[in-house]
Amino acid sequence: MPRVVFPLLSILAVAGAVLAQYQGQEARRVSISDLTRSSMMYNESPVITTGELTWGDSTDTNYNIFELRGDDVLRTVRVATASGGMEDLRFMAGQEVEIQGIFFDLEQVMDPQRHPVLRYFPGAIRQDGMSFDKNFFIAVTSADVIEEVKSDIGPDKAIEEVDVTDPDIDSSTLAALDLRELVKDPTPHLGKQMVVLGKFRGSNLYGDLSIRDKRTPRDFVIKVADAAIWVTGRRPRGEGFRLDPAKRRDTGEWLRVIGEPFEEAGKVYFRAVKVEIAEEPDDPDLEPVRVARAEEKELGPPPEVTFTLPLSGERDIPVTSEFQVQFSKDMKEESFHRNVDLLYADDDGIGNPFPDLEVSYDGPSRTLTVRPGKELQPGKEIRLILYDAISDKEGQKLSAEGESAEAEPGAAMILTFTTAKG
Repeated sequence: MPRVVFPLLSILAVAGAVLAQYQGQEARRVSISDLTRSSMMYNESPVITTGELTWGDSTDTNYNIFELRGDDVLRTVRVATASGGMEDLRFMAGQEVEIQGIFFDLEQVMDPQRHPVLRYFPGAIRQDGMSFDKNFFIAVTSADVIEEVKSDIGPDKAIEEVDVTDPDIDSSTLAALDLRELVKDPTPHLGKQMVVLGKFRGSNLYGDLSIRDKRTPRDFVIKVADAAIWVTGRRPRGEGFRLDPAKRRDTGEWLRVIGEPFEEAGKVYFRAVKVEIAEEPDDPDLEPVRVARAEEKELGPPPEVTFTLPLSGERDIPVTSEFQVQFSKDMKEESFHRNVDLLYADDDGIGNPFPDLEVSYDGPSRTLTVRPGKELQPGKEIRLILYDAISDKEGQKLSAEGESAEAEPGAAMILTFTTAKG
């Protein structure tokens, strides 16, 4: 059974608070219905519950906020991972999952924004400052897929049932299109039902396409010659056959895929309604060939800051604070040398307020730690400056955000904090 755990900086950041409040409490197995009916009984308790992870009124895929629906479809609980989580709950959407985390009835929480756990979970506090319609929330620490189920909600219509009956479509009555022609010029063919032939390439086992463009965990790749496309909506299975996208041994099969091409975010996909085994074509030129994709020669997206501890903009931080910054990519450790600074907002530019500043980078967690080397002054605004010479291992510079360059020449980002008054 696939398992997704979220041992990220964001989870580690709240670990101390979680342990302090919940240590010794065994997670209780409880249904969604019982959680919502007896919310006060389970408030701020570790729980394990199951349900269908759905898109709902509280969906925010940018922050991994979804709803968990139990047997009673009218009763749901909002669930979310911590801020900056790089694991994607949306790849579990539409499936039965087992969620483990801390349950909250937010009506019983005095101030979620200052709560030692909730303040790190965007799902508990709306980013626009408004209130959620539903007050039941689970701060997710782990999620297991139990069983894939049908989902006909949300933005991704490509999720299917575990066992589906092939539609009664005769592929011989449909126009066949060369996959190479489709990939080269998709526009005239978008939204038209057709048949394409391609060799099964599993879940991108040969690196034919960018894995970032994969839409759901069930998508697979077909290819002819140097043209490949992601197939979504159906599994590589049908009457008399069942291919495993994770096994190269199954990639010798040719498939005839019935469906229609569509475009999303500038990428072309093929939404399948039926998949059939095809005979190997006589034309040897159709055999997939390994090509150096332009994308492989290009750099990926520039690095970004995904999370900070304390949160940027946070007030009343302890004067003994140190600072942690998590990045979206593996960073070049040496690029931080002399490119990180810590100053007071009212710094006069004379002298160095933190002569013993220590900067270290942990590769596995992509985390920069900045230790001031002395206590911070109380009631002061602190600026943590990341300069634009900081880069990832590909050599790409840190993305500049906001008006940092104007505020501090050469800065890519300025993170601000305010210490507690003495």
